[in-house]
Amino acid sequence: MGIKEFIFGEGEGYEYGALCMPTLPWKKSRKPMKFYPLDEPLPLMLSLVMGLQHAFAMVGGLITPPFVIAKFSIDSFPFEMVALQQYFIVAALITSGICTIINVMKVEIPFSKKFFGKRLYIGSGLLSVMGTSFTFLPIFEIAIRSMKESGLSGKEAYGKLLGTSMLCAVLEIIFSLLPGKIIRKIFPPVVSAVAVTLIGVALTGTGMKYWGGGVVCAEMAWKEHVQVKDSVGFGLAVSNVPSPLCSTSAQVELPYGSTEYIGLGFSVLAFLVVIELFGSTFMKNCNVVLALLFGYFVAGVSNYNGE
Repeated sequence: MGIKEFIFGEGEGYEYGALCMPTLPWKKSRKPMKFYPLDEPLPLMLSLVMGLQHAFAMVGGLITPPFVIAKFSIDSFPFEMVALQQYFIVAALITSGICTIINVMKVEIPFSKKFFGKRLYIGSGLLSVMGTSFTFLPIFEIAIRSMKESGLSGKEAYGKLLGTSMLCAVLEIIFSLLPGKIIRKIFPPVVSAVAVTLIGVALTGTGMKYWGGGVVCAEMAWKEHVQVKDSVGFGLAVSNVPSPLCSTSAQVELPYGSTEYIGLGFSVLAFLVVIELFGSTFMKNCNVVLALLFGYFVAGVSNYNGE
């Protein structure tokens, strides 16, 4: 294999002129494209593009949960503990990287065959990222708020939840050692399907909420009206639907739900639809990174007033 084939691939499945040619949804393609068939090693360029797309998609999910937890547990409005927020995010990224390497390598547990009758591994061997999750955020928020109302500090409440999470991790380890038949009896397909569906529905609502921009600042403002009476909207008093500003900490320059934020998010969604309708085979496979880059471009050429 030469350098060109290593970087761009070889064969008719990697004719980039045809792969990048836009399509018309009402016109059938004369020649179906065989774009990286099953189990075929990806060339370097495609690996970089797909890896960049995955990185764009996963980074937000990795840094947002620790960022939000730092906000409502230890920090408070107007969010002055920047070093603490940075520590939470860096810790999440480092832990995610280490756990992802272990998961991909699929490390065998020594003497597992001797004690359990089969080889057991740490990790799945699949190219999947291990990291934080949005699913436990509502539980964390409710538990931390309850403990803080009972007199505990934010640090103490956060520490108790960390200990609880470590204890629950032991339960997951026990589940992983059980045979597949027992696991399927404990979690039948109906239960698993409903749980996954409900998580997706909940995350849809979360995505719509974050579309408004500065949602963390807004949520903290709604919970602590007394502290943000002069920071709601454009200096107006607290109303039933406040739109807080956090310009004092240089985090949010516009109120929550501003048309500029809504328009920016809609531009990404509209570009995704355009790619799915008229995009080429290659563009449809990397639609996420293209749409995000388009959103960055729109934000870069726009100013504070959205002009």
